[in-house]
Amino acid sequence: MKIWVPGTVTSKLQPQLALTIDRGLTVTVGPESFEWTVTHDDPTLPHDQSNLIVAVAQSVAPALMPHRLAVHSTLPCGQGLGSSLAATVAGVTLAETLGAQPLSLAARMDRVAFFEPNRHAIAVVLTGHNRTTALLHGPSDLQGAVYLPDQLVAPAVPTDLTATPPDLAALVGALHAHDSAWLRTHFPLSAQVSASYYPHAEMIARGVQATGGITCFASGNGPALICLAPATLRDFIPKLRDRLKAGRVTPLALSDRAVHIAR
Repeated sequence: MKIWVPGTVTSKLQPQLALTIDRGLTVTVGPESFEWTVTHDDPTLPHDQSNLIVAVAQSVAPALMPHRLAVHSTLPCGQGLGSSLAATVAGVTLAETLGAQPLSLAARMDRVAFFEPNRHAIAVVLTGHNRTTALLHGPSDLQGAVYLPDQLVAPAVPTDLTATPPDLAALVGALHAHDSAWLRTHFPLSAQVSASYYPHAEMIARGVQATGGITCFASGNGPALICLAPATLRDFIPKLRDRLKAGRVTPLALSDRAVHIAR
């Protein structure tokens, strides 16, 4: 059995903006074991029952039998792409499946929300839909890239953002219309990152604009910066890579896929 959970891009300036992406976390559930063992390739994460996936599963079903788990993730930890949310949802799903105790959607939301604060992001991971996706009607008219700087400045995103959040419907409408002028005024990157991080982030924003992109925003707590452009814009990724040399630019596709189980 395999559990796949998508990553997310979110905005602290407008918390209702939450979309799943084509990157994610896969948990392959192996046989029962004397104790929990979790194999993965991240040296910063534990391999035993203290792993977040197992800890969440045991909080839902304390009598759960230990198993061998193998985790593969394309979500780097601590980058703002929803890795902890994905692990939490994987843990709840693992408990439901191995414990043979299905939860209602409301109960699943509450279980995940005990660990993760953004219920809009939780909803889109669990169902593939939330207010953002309802307004967007599918993200096919946009293409994206994620920019991760080589040298991290902490914190990338302030704890308390003082800027006025843009209206979600207006924000999504501007994305639909590729209205970069509205986005620069009402959803500026400068309002979403810390003062120490701003000079670097502003360079990214200018690079996105110069290559025909429509906006750039900090995802989660950062430092990931999400760069969006019209889907019809050719060579957006290579042109962005030519301009941005102080970090990595990789393609990022928005998605509407939710958590799912393959047996």
